[in-house]
Amino acid sequence: MPLDIYQQLWELHAGFEQVRRALRNLGQQPTFRIGEVERLDAWLEEARAATASYLTGAIEEAETSEAGGLCKNRIARERKEE
Repeated sequence: MPLDIYQQLWELHAGFEQVRRALRNLGQQPTFRIGEVERLDAWLEEARAATASYLTGAIEEAETSEAGGLCKNRIARERKEE
């Protein structure tokens, strides 16, 4: 799995956190209804969790597949060496 994928996953998580901080700060302004800001914050957290769940699941599947292929290659190589 390319390191770039893990970097992008980290950046995505950091981006969600940046949006949540900004939303909370805006929620302190009298212009915005606190209940609506809290609803948006909850929706954002749900979106972050769903996004992370999907992406990490796909990464797990790809890593498991790669590990299986590498294991088969190693076993075949070890058998040739015997």
